[in-house]
Amino acid sequence: MILLLQSLIMLFFAASPAYQDTSPQKVYEEKAEKILREASEEIKSHESLYIRFDFIVTNTEPDLQEQTDAWLYTKGDKYFMKVGYNQFISDGVTVWSFLEEVNEVHISMAEDAGETITPTSLLENFTADFRSKWIREERDGDKNVHIIDLVPNEPHAFFKYRVAIDDLSRQIRYTEAYDRQGGTYRYEITAFDPNPEIPENQFFFDPDQYPGIEVVDLR
Repeated sequence: MILLLQSLIMLFFAASPAYQDTSPQKVYEEKAEKILREASEEIKSHESLYIRFDFIVTNTEPDLQEQTDAWLYTKGDKYFMKVGYNQFISDGVTVWSFLEEVNEVHISMAEDAGETITPTSLLENFTADFRSKWIREERDGDKNVHIIDLVPNEPHAFFKYRVAIDDLSRQIRYTEAYDRQGGTYRYEITAFDPNPEIPENQFFFDPDQYPGIEVVDLR
């Protein structure tokens, strides 16, 4: 009889709405997932994107801050990103990382470049790859934004990412990545153009166009 009574009590609380996890931690996780999902859907609703952004690197040891003008074309799983003199290109299968100052290109498979980030790549698989948490709502320029932190589920070069999402448009305002050596890498978006016409050869790198280039093939 006692065992039966205990079982009935457990069933009652399991079925009761009042027994649901309504802790602040759980509420903030669910709020973050909802906003990130809407932002992901906003990005995926466009066939292609052109994004201009400032790439800002800050490091505490040594005390350093560098800012570089950068831009990105993306279409599906293809992208062309230029940061200063460096280019990062993928046709969805192959990734080329071109370092113009030393005239060197590294070639790898896209599936092996899992930690490569762009201003939009964090939203592609956030539910599978990260634990997310809503932090706060704040003012960024003339916009209200939601600040959300994402922590990787698996060992990663960056221990945390931070994303700012526009409250109304659900567009990304900026993303930040934090490494374990005190470095912060910020992508601050300054222009956003949906559905530009992009030629397919934009997503291919031809080493033959660069005389004397050193090719490091990691495939």
